[in-house]
Amino acid sequence: MDWKLIAVPVIGAIIGYATNWIAVKMLFRPHKEVRICGWKVPFTPGVIPKGQGRLARAVGHVVEEQLLTREVLEEELLSDEKKQKIKELVSEWLDRQKESEETIKSVAAKLVSEDTVEDLIDTVEEKVTDMIFEKIQEMDPGYMIAEKVLEAAKEKLAESMLGMMIGGSMLEPIAKQVEDKINEYVSEYGRGYVEKLVMEESIHLQQTTAGSVVTAVDGYGLDIPGLVLDQYESIVKTKLPQILDNLHLSKVVEDRINAMEVAEVEELVMSIMKKELGAVVNLGALIGLILGLVNVAILCL
Repeated sequence: MDWKLIAVPVIGAIIGYATNWIAVKMLFRPHKEVRICGWKVPFTPGVIPKGQGRLARAVGHVVEEQLLTREVLEEELLSDEKKQKIKELVSEWLDRQKESEETIKSVAAKLVSEDTVEDLIDTVEEKVTDMIFEKIQEMDPGYMIAEKVLEAAKEKLAESMLGMMIGGSMLEPIAKQVEDKINEYVSEYGRGYVEKLVMEESIHLQQTTAGSVVTAVDGYGLDIPGLVLDQYESIVKTKLPQILDNLHLSKVVEDRINAMEVAEVEELVMSIMKKELGAVVNLGALIGLILGLVNVAILCL
């Protein structure tokens, strides 16, 4: 047997395998530029380390412009499956809360920090107090009370001779003084009374159990899961474009890849394309083997 007939295709396969293996390795290796006596060794650093910035920009552009676009994210977030899941989660949460003996305040403290809850309560109490007090002042209570008192006085006096003689001319200045005094009193002490009442109601609400609130709301026939879903859809449609515009997703991806060590980039690419790159190496061996067999066939002619 002529061993050359076997050796040629085997050597061709080895050369093809080794060539492609080296080519794949040179995608990443060496990680840094190599210099000998000040002379830069060709093909250093590897292809990907050398073009890491360009790769980062390209990946960032693809992610923002093709993979995670507004349309793609909106379609995913507003899919029927996602919306149904949200309604189910809200319904399950409401069912659990119906049996809860926790207070509204303690439930809120689990969602955010206790300090945040306290700050929110203080803010709401102050705003409600200001709103109610402003409405009371707009009603002009002094004028309303003085008018009623004046009408009642006129009716009483109209039944007597003295009242008919006095008439309304003497009563109106008195009513005006009453009006001014009442408005002055309301301006000075009214907000304090309102604040006291608001705080009492606030404390009562804070101590109310979540179960009683959910049950009461449910009794009104409100579709809480539906309302939550409506708000979710509205937020996705109105806020998602702003979030993506402010996020600059391509820049985030680019900066993240540029911040990675070359070894990390290599590990990332290999985790995605290890099988494909292995197939390229094996394909080199196959092509080398085929070319070797072709050479043998030519020599045998």
